[in-house]
Amino acid sequence: MSDQPKRHVTVSLRMTRFELPPVESALVVGRRAPIGSNALEKALAELMPGTFRRIEVEHPVIEAVIIRESHSRRISEDRLVRLLIRHAEGMMDETEAFRVTAELVISSSEEFEL
Repeated sequence: MSDQPKRHVTVSLRMTRFELPPVESALVVGRRAPIGSNALEKALAELMPGTFRRIEVEHPVIEAVIIRESHSRRISEDRLVRLLIRHAEGMMDETEAFRVTAELVISSSEEFEL
């Protein structure tokens, strides 16, 4: 009998379909994120030209927010950026980048006198 330890490897895989763009609505990018906001903006521009825009912000943790252009036609850019920062700032540190999926629902109604 050998006194050699037995070794084995367990591998778990999770696969999902890769979809473009890899960002749905926005990215909130920390000041020291491994991939900076400029590089992320360029990468998204290569994948989906004209779809996303980078907005630099004055914040101790967050460097920039990259938003889907079409969202800024539904809600003001300033309001959207403030909303994203308010929800992300307490959960992230400056080394992270958060991917955001936002569902913007437009409601419209009209009244007529009878």
